[in-house]
Amino acid sequence: MSMPTSEPPSSVLAYQVGVFVLVRQRDTYLLVRPRVPLLPGGLHSLPGLILDSNSGSNVVESQLRRALLTQAGIAVAELRLVGSHAGRGVQSGAGEARLNLIFGSEYCSGILNPRADELLGAEWMNAEQLSRAGVPEYLLAAVREFETSIAPASAPEPAGRFPRLFGKPR
Repeated sequence: MSMPTSEPPSSVLAYQVGVFVLVRQRDTYLLVRPRVPLLPGGLHSLPGLILDSNSGSNVVESQLRRALLTQAGIAVAELRLVGSHAGRGVQSGAGEARLNLIFGSEYCSGILNPRADELLGAEWMNAEQLSRAGVPEYLLAAVREFETSIAPASAPEPAGRFPRLFGKPR
């Protein structure tokens, strides 16, 4: 009787990971119209990419920042995870499922200049315009999470000329 042998690890990708950025400038958000949609749900999408490198070979944040600069010509501040969703049946056929991670950030610098070979267009939309444009619920949920995660803290008490000691004014 022969013992079962373990199969060698397959190089076939069982799932993909997509990373996207929700960029806010004042009260508007950047939406793009990609030539090849990477996110489900209509014409409007977020700038981003499908990761295709081995784990640990590059920091995801660096790849996402580079993709945003290349696709739209802008840079952002700190990235925070604000949403995720899973999908089945990816377009390339290279995987059976995809996990999409959405990071939120504030616009930092650059001039919006969509790259014509990747994007059909890009525009800033406020929350009302997002709803009218028919963006998917996962994107609206990411906007709500981003807005609540960066809500300004209560204003600190104004400091006097000298700090108070032991909590009592003199």
